[in-house]
Amino acid sequence: MKKYFRLSIVMSLCMLLLFPSFACAGEEAVHTVTLEDALQMAYTSNPDIRKANLELEKAQINRDDARDTLDWIPTGGLIDPAVNQVFNLYQQTEIGLTTAKKAQESEKDRITQEVISAYTKVLKDYNTMESTRLTLEDLEHQKRIAGMSMGLGLISELDYQQLESGIKEAQEGLKATRAAYEGSMASLRYLLGQNASWNPVLSSRAVLDTYSRNELSVELSRGTSESVLVWTKKALLDIEKSKETWFLPNTSSDLKKVDLHMAEVSYEQAKRDAKAMIEQLYYGIEATEGQIKAAESALATAQKDLEIAQLKYDIGAISRYSMVPGTDTLSAAELEAETARMDLENLKADLAQMKAQFAYLTGQTPYDPGDWTAVE
Repeated sequence: MKKYFRLSIVMSLCMLLLFPSFACAGEEAVHTVTLEDALQMAYTSNPDIRKANLELEKAQINRDDARDTLDWIPTGGLIDPAVNQVFNLYQQTEIGLTTAKKAQESEKDRITQEVISAYTKVLKDYNTMESTRLTLEDLEHQKRIAGMSMGLGLISELDYQQLESGIKEAQEGLKATRAAYEGSMASLRYLLGQNASWNPVLSSRAVLDTYSRNELSVELSRGTSESVLVWTKKALLDIEKSKETWFLPNTSSDLKKVDLHMAEVSYEQAKRDAKAMIEQLYYGIEATEGQIKAAESALATAQKDLEIAQLKYDIGAISRYSMVPGTDTLSAAELEAETARMDLENLKADLAQMKAQFAYLTGQTPYDPGDWTAVE
């Protein structure tokens, strides 16, 4: 029995030595989260959606109660200020109910664009951190080679010191980018209602390189009527206008005029703010589309250069790391191609984020599944 027990132990050790991955078979799989997953988490846990539902329920009750009061009209008739107030209250609750319905509908869109913004921020900060890490790793390899090169007189002590200085800068840069990544991940956790231990791999990537839009004048016109920034102020203006034709107790006509003018100013200011934001995003999207085209060209060039460098490396024409600064190396071509890929990925994430914000401001759907793809 002991013989078989020892044999099983020896066989197990052999399996672990020959197949290291066998030892990891029981490890927990990496937790990945797509953008769709993140949106569903937000819709389920975000209290603002529940609050909007309750506000709608409250507005419905207020409107129904106000309507019930219209069944009774005192002997003074409609000229009685108290009756005027009852009718005006009903008008206000009707406006409030309409506004609450729109607010409920737009709340989900607001959360959607906020999740997209937070998700893309994590993706971009991770890429920045990873790019800095790869740069540091390459510099550290160069430093090991440079130590031998300086001993052979191929580089000067000044060159070596500059390389050390570059490594220190990259180390500090990596600390900063890691802190930025952790901060953006914390913001996403908060938005999705997750705890501090939630640290998944985000597996969605933006794939859109253009965003079809109408002429700016059309988008501005739609924004000034559909934007949440505007219609909330429009509702307040409608309430003040509803008071004009009624004689309300304890309310002077001068005060009603002041309140009306203030509501008009707020409404006009909201339209101006919405136009400014929409126009800024409109041209920002156009600029990003141009940057994406340039980045796609840069990536194609970098990948071609990497192919050539790989061929040269395979036949021994270049080395992975050079003892002479400034010469072609395979590692430099690999770093250039990976950096170009991440730059393009970040720009597409920027475009997806701006599209979501633009759509929200112009009364459109912020999330389009076709703009995203899942990666392994």
